Amino acid sequence: MLKTFIFQTGHGKELAKAELDAVLKGGFQDDVFDGLVYEAEINHADILQERLGGTIRITEVLQKAPEHMPVNFVQWVTDAVIQEVKHKGGKIRFGLSMHPKSDKNLKKILINSKKNLKEKLGNLRFVNKDFQNLSSAQAFHENLITDHTIELHLFLSEKFWYLSKTLSIQNIEWYSHRDMNRPARDPKTGMFPPKLAQMLINLAQPNKTVYDPFCGSGTVLQEAWLMGYAARGSDLEPRLVEDSIQNMAWLKNVAELPEETPTIFPADARTLTKNDLPSEPFVIVTETWLGPAMSNFPNSMDLRKIQQEAESIYEDFFKNLKSIIKEPVTVIFTAPFHREKNERHLLSHLPEILEKYGEIQPLSDHERSSLFYERKEQIVGREIWKVVLS
Repeated sequence: MLKTFIFQTGHGKELAKAELDAVLKGGFQDDVFDGLVYEAEINHADILQERLGGTIRITEVLQKAPEHMPVNFVQWVTDAVIQEVKHKGGKIRFGLSMHPKSDKNLKKILINSKKNLKEKLGNLRFVNKDFQNLSSAQAFHENLITDHTIELHLFLSEKFWYLSKTLSIQNIEWYSHRDMNRPARDPKTGMFPPKLAQMLINLAQPNKTVYDPFCGSGTVLQEAWLMGYAARGSDLEPRLVEDSIQNMAWLKNVAELPEETPTIFPADARTLTKNDLPSEPFVIVTETWLGPAMSNFPNSMDLRKIQQEAESIYEDFFKNLKSIIKEPVTVIFTAPFHREKNERHLLSHLPEILEKYGEIQPLSDHERSSLFYERKEQIVGREIWKVVLS
């Protein structure tokens, strides 16, 4: 049965929406502060949550009202808590957050809701410390999706207020563990967030197999494997191949994965052969070369040298790939750009290269139809592209 859900988004809302559009295959309804509203049929929010890198929480909408109308938020919260816990005994715990954040209104709603609820339910408390919004980490550690608990949210869009309850919360500790505690991890080669790898895989919409020809230490391979796909990887550097193999063996143990570990082998992505490719239908998901690590923005000569080297890699990679594929192949990849204050220095020839060998699949309505993954303090960011070669 179709219901209305709000997906609270993390870093990069536009990228999170593209991921949700790909996974849910439509159903977008509204854009709220800190989230996105979709109509969908979701039977197991916890399972879906594990596959979504860009979603912090999945919440189900309980109430909706026009933004310009007066709304009794205290009554909304009171009714929602009673409905959730009316058949349960023991001490009740609840939490509430407002999007956008409003400390004054949140405090008022929490105090008056608790007063109403104590009269009707008795033993009860809210978990908001100092009347602040609850982070996903706080909500996760408070176990606010278990018996005797409920976490509620008030989301505002341009036209509506929504009240929703949390169904699932992103397991930040598990993401951190499989990122930071892998046995082979080298910051010098670049850190590829597991959440971003998940998002790229979802954008590629694999049928069965994910291949990463610039596999590095294996982040794409591990996320594809955890998501239930067959994974295959290669890299030019033998040391990185060994790192990936070691990391996959570690993951198999800690995640108790029954399947065989992904096939990983040394190969130059620019000179792959037909035998290097998976024998079954596959997609390519990869983090390509982002250039050297840097602590300062490069001068114009060094920047152009880095850009030319990157564009040369893409030219060779896509030209060779097109010559050896038998069926159409979807490629999702990240390319580097360099940020100087608020200006992005993009690879100017990259769209031309992609159009020469494939068909660009728009991920946005930007002029270049790509998406960005960046943090303001970073010099090197990622531009995300989707292209189909045939």
